[in-house]
Amino acid sequence: MRQVLKFALVGTTGFAVDVSIFTVLTLGLSLPIEWARVLAFLVAALVTWFGNRHFTFGSAKTNYFASECRRSLIVSCITGLINITIFKGMTLYSAEHLFVYVAFICGVLAGMIFNYLLSAWWVFNLKSA
Repeated sequence: MRQVLKFALVGTTGFAVDVSIFTVLTLGLSLPIEWARVLAFLVAALVTWFGNRHFTFGSAKTNYFASECRRSLIVSCITGLINITIFKGMTLYSAEHLFVYVAFICGVLAGMIFNYLLSAWWVFNLKSA
């Protein structure tokens, strides 16, 4: 349970990075929401991988940095696809400013669940999640 809480803390940090970058790119730089969402996600994925490697799964991190990094990128792409698909599907319903953030949160939560499971099982190769 402690590991899940650590994962959630790292995820919360990643979420703050994600939503901050998304907001700057859409409101500050007027990027289309799809581009802003992808760019914000990539930065947040890097932040959360680093946090999970050193904080959540620190005792399980491998000595094979390149392999672990590759696996993490694959997991990020899979969970990012889930995240962004939910986001895009919901924003097809409404692109109203507040609803965009509801879609954002729903995508992040779905991605987070799959990210934890795949990270514990495959990226950091833990026996139990």
